[in-house]
Amino acid sequence: MRPPPGKRYRLTTVDERRVALQRCGSYQRDVIEERVARAFDLLGGTEAIIGRGESVFLKVNALSPATPDKAVTTHPEVVWAVINQVKEVASDIIVGDTHVGPHNNARHRQVYRRTGLARVAEETGVPLSYGTEAVLRPCPGGRMLNNISICKEIADCDRLISLSKLKTHLLMNVSGAVKNVYGVVPGMTKFTYHAMFQNQEDFANLLVDVVLATAPDLHLMDAVVGMDGNGPRQGKAVEVGVIAASRDPFALDALMTELVGLDTRLNLPLKAAWKRGLCDCDPNQIEVVGDEPGTSLPRGFRLPTDRSIIAYFPSFFMRIYGRRMSFRPHPNTELCTGCGKCADICPVSAVSIKNGTAVIDSRKCIRCYCCDEACEYDAMDLRRPWLMRLFRQGD
Repeated sequence: MRPPPGKRYRLTTVDERRVALQRCGSYQRDVIEERVARAFDLLGGTEAIIGRGESVFLKVNALSPATPDKAVTTHPEVVWAVINQVKEVASDIIVGDTHVGPHNNARHRQVYRRTGLARVAEETGVPLSYGTEAVLRPCPGGRMLNNISICKEIADCDRLISLSKLKTHLLMNVSGAVKNVYGVVPGMTKFTYHAMFQNQEDFANLLVDVVLATAPDLHLMDAVVGMDGNGPRQGKAVEVGVIAASRDPFALDALMTELVGLDTRLNLPLKAAWKRGLCDCDPNQIEVVGDEPGTSLPRGFRLPTDRSIIAYFPSFFMRIYGRRMSFRPHPNTELCTGCGKCADICPVSAVSIKNGTAVIDSRKCIRCYCCDEACEYDAMDLRRPWLMRLFRQGD
């Protein structure tokens, strides 16, 4: 992929587009600690990223109350290692993420406990984020919004470090460095934005806007074990064996997307950034320092139920037929408990609870898959629409 001609706005300098790559086949603490420290060193050291006495927010991926072996969230040992790396420089460190749905301290505690982050907080003495306040942050070069709502706790910190998990994603195909930053947006505002930007291309551009508004100081990706298939929550854990870091989220996503055998065009936030001239998207143009990736990386990450076909259709086609090409969430009556979380978080009120089971109005559904992300019981099945079935028959 070559960038379009014309003016190119650069988020980072050429040096900052360097990606540090470290082979890592285990979450054993001493191994993770050494690899994370090496990644920082390869990017100039901790003090090249954080000034002495500055406060730091570590934005993890804590999507749902899943145990670390499920590969849904940033592994707690990676978070521990980053805390250990920055604590000698930073004055204060906060760890957190905004969970799916309305703010609820009990829900937050459940997520932190199940993901292992509560244990890390107890071991290190670093507090976890429970903040609910939001502030508007200007978005220079924004395409979808001129101002982005972000958590005040994050805005108040001097530095922001994003700790992402390499996963597939039902809506964006790939969840990596760029997608992880969306977690700075407060819980229910996420769904307001989903309702505002229902088109995939528009939502991908919104994710790029959030990155521009927050400009994290470092992106470190946990790809020791990633997820393919129906991510970001119901996919399959896959050993990748890599810790990677960069000042530039686009460079990091481009490299990691290519390393697991995916065309960078299928990473929709990355594709949106490329169209805006923010990145090259050609992994061959990225300076990789550290380890060679080797030949043992998994090739051909499975995207969500073969949704990748839609990435090759032109934009005008998708504007007309996009809804008919997207998978539809459908409640599994055998697994659904009728808890109502999916109804609470649906941005367009397409979900209701009837006779103790979730019901989705397909006429209202915008295919944002927030209901799937919120469901703790894996009770949302994905059904292929008739138009996509026709295309699949021709494969």
